[in-house]
Amino acid sequence: MAAIPPAAALDTAGPTGSEEIHVAPSLPLTQKLKYGALAYGITKLIKTPLNLITAIKTDYLGSSPTNPDIIKAYPSRPQLPVRVFLPKSHSGEDGPCPTKLPTLLTIHGGGFVLGSPYDNDSWNRRFVQLAQEGDTPFCVIALDYRKAPSYPFPTAIHDLEAVILDLFKSDDLPGIDLNRVAIAGWSAGGNLALAVSQLPNIRPLLKAVVPMYPVLDFVTPSETKATKSRRYKPALGGFRGKDTDFLMGLSGMFDWAYVSPGQKMGDPLLSPVYAVSVEEATAEGAEKVVVVKGREKFPANVFVIACELDMLGGEAWRMACKLGGKKVPGVEDMLGREEVGEEKGKLELEDERFHWRVEVDEGQVKRRYRWLLVPDAIHGYDQDGVGRFGDEELVRDGMEKREEVMKIIRGWLMDGVL
Repeated sequence: MAAIPPAAALDTAGPTGSEEIHVAPSLPLTQKLKYGALAYGITKLIKTPLNLITAIKTDYLGSSPTNPDIIKAYPSRPQLPVRVFLPKSHSGEDGPCPTKLPTLLTIHGGGFVLGSPYDNDSWNRRFVQLAQEGDTPFCVIALDYRKAPSYPFPTAIHDLEAVILDLFKSDDLPGIDLNRVAIAGWSAGGNLALAVSQLPNIRPLLKAVVPMYPVLDFVTPSETKATKSRRYKPALGGFRGKDTDFLMGLSGMFDWAYVSPGQKMGDPLLSPVYAVSVEEATAEGAEKVVVVKGREKFPANVFVIACELDMLGGEAWRMACKLGGKKVPGVEDMLGREEVGEEKGKLELEDERFHWRVEVDEGQVKRRYRWLLVPDAIHGYDQDGVGRFGDEELVRDGMEKREEVMKIIRGWLMDGVL
């Protein structure tokens, strides 16, 4: 474990009080009925029909330019097929596969309740296209998992575990280099990427984890996240200028659906931010140093990406700082900056509030950690569904930043990580 000067890191944002305090409560019957009706209405009456329409268009009619090249089911979870996106050089259009490809596994979000791999077809296809244009071709494989409330924590983690193990045992995917595999996820998918990568039989298989605006902390109340650390910028106007976070309306239902009563909220598989801790120790000469514990629970390379206008941004920031050995912000420390970014569609790579990278040499293991805060961006800014908010400037700004983020992820993965 790496030791750093005490001024550089102190974790003041962990759970307080006895462990018994931080358990999922049993809600009143009326609240359960309310959340159950909301979950049923969204999933069965809205999302399921939309998924069926999308499946017909993309998987059966092949009418979408973002549809995958291969859809493959595996024995352990036949109801959870993977969606494989390949560059033209490996899709069969240009003859046999010339080389084996580095691969990015992706996990969709949706609060552990909603969502499907279809949601990220556009992102996955565009990542492959940009990699091909950059002369570093990639394969992307979208994973799926069963949803809460029918399948609460930790079902999704073990669904992903089973499918990943099947992928690594399989020899029927063309040109995939199983020695160069990373995993990424959005929102709940970011949580699951960090969770499944902690499992002893999965961690050695993955070279890197890229959680994007992940939910990492079930201990800190949603109200605290939305009112204390979340940055608000009315000057942006439109949907981004609102004075409340749109996730707040669903956060209670998501938590109730995924976490069973009595579950310890600080469990590192549920709240990965608590898998890592920092503490003071006395080195030789009575010098106080800070020791980072828990890094070894994850693959050696972690790139945490968050959004400035997101109630989940604070926990992502804390996770990155813990891993990177930097001063860990408190749960009420605010993200980013007050001012609106000067350049629309651009990232902030010279300001440490928005971006930094750290390398830690632990002898035989070199660890790389990176932080990226996307300025003036809301949760889900990089998804096609953001258009439903009716804010053209939000969409335009988000899609431009999405392109830059994809390039940075690919560059980081190819620069000594994979």
